[in-house]
Amino acid sequence: MQGLDIHGEAEWQRLKTHLAWSEGFLLGFIFSAHPQVLEIFRERLSQIYRARITRLQEWQVAEPGRMADFIPRLLHPGQREQALKDSPIWLDLSRLDSAEETDWREARHKFLAHLNEQREPLRQCQQRPLILILPASERAEIKMLAPDLWAIRSFCLDTENWLQTLVEPAAPNNTPQGKFPLSEHEQQLLNEWERLSRQQRISWWQKLSKTAPPPSKDRLYAGFSAFNALYNKRYLQEAADVATACLELARQNPEALRDLSVSLDNVGKTAQRQGREEDARAAFEESLDIRRQILARIGEIPEALRDLSVSLNNVG
Repeated sequence: MQGLDIHGEAEWQRLKTHLAWSEGFLLGFIFSAHPQVLEIFRERLSQIYRARITRLQEWQVAEPGRMADFIPRLLHPGQREQALKDSPIWLDLSRLDSAEETDWREARHKFLAHLNEQREPLRQCQQRPLILILPASERAEIKMLAPDLWAIRSFCLDTENWLQTLVEPAAPNNTPQGKFPLSEHEQQLLNEWERLSRQQRISWWQKLSKTAPPPSKDRLYAGFSAFNALYNKRYLQEAADVATACLELARQNPEALRDLSVSLDNVGKTAQRQGREEDARAAFEESLDIRRQILARIGEIPEALRDLSVSLNNVG
């Protein structure tokens, strides 16, 4: 399993800090010749924003001729996109295709030259972070080509080969041991969550298929149990990772509203413990809205009233 070395982790923290402290428009450049490093950054950001109401907006360019299609979206965002103020745009323009290398390079340069001319409209229209992913080999050209954009950048990151191999932990035995000093029962709950996560991991084409079955509730409920075991022992980051994964599962089955509200509560609890008050507030408020929907559907039964009171306490 691939991870980042100490230098990569430092740059990741720098990127995350820029986004965490941003208010309104922010422009960042990432120049890279290391797709695996980029993928780790992108996946980590996706995980962070997956727990929020607005997610990371990943804009992919399928072919050089379609790159210009993103200019109207940036300079004239629709009402829906204007509402995504806290949702960064990850715009990957770094593709290098040997068969069409000249076409991609020309499309990138035209795109950036146009944005450079429209710097002020871009800054006024976009009230959220914009991260441009570009080839490391064109850094000097792009700096000269788009000086006005370069002047308003908030950060510039040049990746290196920051990969390191992480050793997978051995499968635990019946004795509580390893990373977390959990009780035997708690370790069994965590093992079950990890087993089901491996077993039910589905391929990318299945995720895109409209006929793909909804995720198993067994995995979701195992996640709730693993979360409680980790959260009660104050392993907050690990608990947050499980909570985020459960939230993603719950969102795939929009009919199971209570599962979604519980997942949001778990995300909110870890965020609050970690001092991320705004993230906690967003999760708790979304959970409260869902529980009001449930109450309107099924009436004032004791279980629905109890869940509503829990959400009101969380928001309070």
